[in-house]
Amino acid sequence: MTAETTLVADPRRYFETVKAERSVEADAAPVCVYLEVTNRCNLVCETCPRSFETLEPPADMSWELFTRIVDQLPRLTRAVLHGVGEPMLVRDLPRMISYLKNRGVYVLFNTNGTLLRERRFPELVESGLDELRVSLDAADAPTYARVRGKNFFDRIVRDVKRLTDYQKARDVSTPRVSLWLTGLKETVDQLPAFVRLAARMGVAEVHLQRLVFDEQGFGLARAESSLFERTQQPEADAIEEAIALGRSLGVMLDASGATEPGLSLRRAHSNEPWSLCRRPWSLMCGFR
Repeated sequence: MTAETTLVADPRRYFETVKAERSVEADAAPVCVYLEVTNRCNLVCETCPRSFETLEPPADMSWELFTRIVDQLPRLTRAVLHGVGEPMLVRDLPRMISYLKNRGVYVLFNTNGTLLRERRFPELVESGLDELRVSLDAADAPTYARVRGKNFFDRIVRDVKRLTDYQKARDVSTPRVSLWLTGLKETVDQLPAFVRLAARMGVAEVHLQRLVFDEQGFGLARAESSLFERTQQPEADAIEEAIALGRSLGVMLDASGATEPGLSLRRAHSNEPWSLCRRPWSLMCGFR
């Protein structure tokens, strides 16, 4: 079986086919692409560089630029439509998803969930979107407000539940909805409660996402908040409790960058820790 065949078979885990002996220069066209369809966002998260640094002027990717990029990638099997912005702010997003799906591409994006209104459910389903990742980052409203900068917690919980109910009523399985929690020392103890919340919302996947930071640090994106290679026993216990709880509730607990949460918080495939990734590449570290 070739790497390309594996990618087509399971584009969610395309990274596992990357060979250790790969060359410095690419010898084939990309099969996976990350497209930052907007750098605009309606939150001011304590873990995001856009809350603390001046970036390029706010803008959405134009339809012309989007198609020009995608049309140059004949082997494309997976497209991720997020960066530092909120993709659901982009008017052409459903059209972009449909364009990719007509090419047979697996499509996903992360959302903060604040714009997940019922009137938008049909476009998410009918566009063919494969995966919708909701970054919630907390199991209660006060913690959410501390991490995400504004308090939309109850509304997001309500709307995600409405989306999963909408899918169930129509017997559709896509987009595959998951909840994401950034691995912070301030929030990891909420992981079991986060799994319970997911079950109540009708979500069958929870992901523990590695915190990205640099040596300067900002907000909660700093070394002292990271679980990366600093996981203590109470935090490890919370992860194990959440895994066991997930099994009993039918909720899978996974982690970005690895096959299980504990491994995701340790150094992987490199002599350099993920936390030392430099911008702009640090924006991608920890995302799959």
